Amino acid sequence: MKNILTIVLVFLVTIPNGFAQRGRPMERIHAAKVAYLTDRLHLTGDQAAAFVPVYNEYEAEIRATRKSYLLKFRDKNLQDADNATARQYVDDNLDYQEKVIDTKRKYNDRFLKVISAQQLAELYVAEREFKQMLKKRLEQRREGGADRFGRGRE
Repeated sequence: MKNILTIVLVFLVTIPNGFAQRGRPMERIHAAKVAYLTDRLHLTGDQAAAFVPVYNEYEAEIRATRKSYLLKFRDKNLQDADNATARQYVDDNLDYQEKVIDTKRKYNDRFLKVISAQQLAELYVAEREFKQMLKKRLEQRREGGADRFGRGRE
């Protein structure tokens, strides 16, 4: 019963414009991810209400960092790049990874005001699990082996 209440609360907090944005897959994936994390971390209703806005900010910052990095090399074919361009790519990749780590460090303190250290450690594991689960479902859909809910077709 607690988990159901928590999931409902998460959806109420994360999808205020859900009906208006029904066709936007990234937002649906984000909402599913937040619901998964909330359940996986066994957050109480109060914890979930405080965690979700902080997590949304964290995700947005990570996404913005990734986007700016990827846009820089979007139109470049690195296989045919000269040494200077390849070197720049390597240096920029390291800078990107450093920015992601800095963002994680910054948000660790904010997360710890809402969840325990054990839950925070579990958060990063749960994020990886969700990513793997998402990849698996996408592969199944590409192969035609699953419907939109991830179930196998009969």
